[in-house]
Amino acid sequence: MKKLMLGLGLLGLASCGGGSGDLTITTYGEDYIEKEIPATAFEDGWSVKFSRFLVTLGEVKVAAHDAKVAVEATGAKVFDVHKPGPVTVARFSGLPASDWDAVSYAIAPSTSAEAGNASAEDVELLETNGWSVFVEGVATKGTETKRFGWGFPTNTLYEKCEHPDLGVGVTVPNGGEEMVQLTIHGDHLFFDDLQSPDAKMRFDALAAADNVGIIGADGQITLEELEQVDLTQLPPDQYGTGGASKVRNLRDFVTALVRTVGHYRGEGECAPRVR
Repeated sequence: MKKLMLGLGLLGLASCGGGSGDLTITTYGEDYIEKEIPATAFEDGWSVKFSRFLVTLGEVKVAAHDAKVAVEATGAKVFDVHKPGPVTVARFSGLPASDWDAVSYAIAPSTSAEAGNASAEDVELLETNGWSVFVEGVATKGTETKRFGWGFPTNTLYEKCEHPDLGVGVTVPNGGEEMVQLTIHGDHLFFDDLQSPDAKMRFDALAAADNVGIIGADGQITLEELEQVDLTQLPPDQYGTGGASKVRNLRDFVTALVRTVGHYRGEGECAPRVR
């Protein structure tokens, strides 16, 4: 079996016997990122509208558990998944028609990422600051408004991607085309537990952090302000870490949540590995 290693948007093929098919990979932020997370979704009545949600996607790999590789793209692209989607990440032609049960991708900083649907300025913003994710938006509750603009340098590999109904990985059809979506879940940024499947979305504690900053309440929640909120100061039934180490304040907590935004084909899951 022969494998070629090329950049994102090009392809590396494993030459096998039998037929071949095509694969298109997209990314999508769903309504919660594109439009709004409504107040009915939060436990405490807030709503959130994003104005930007930048992610650096790369290292897309379609393989099998026996280490055979259909395609591996080593480059990276920056996408603003607040913009209407789904949007194409990469197209691959002539892949071996087969079941490929090891699909993975990364959300990681890059010094050489290209623009997907993001602007050149947005690409530069992430590269200059060493961020893989940048989120910007406004939270509203009644007459109260809070703004936020947070950048994260998280480096996460999403492995063993599967969907509860569609199965593990992807099947490339003989003579046909399959589509795979790398779905980004913006609601995860506001969960109140790192491990529980029953985690709720809350914003009160994040909003209150604006009052503890050096500047004071100015309507802008910064990561530095979140860092000053020790988790032990919050209600005992909220912001559970599930035993995760080095998560001691709200900044740590939100940063840990950022690693969970990557999903697969909508509600499908991948195993995130911290790098």
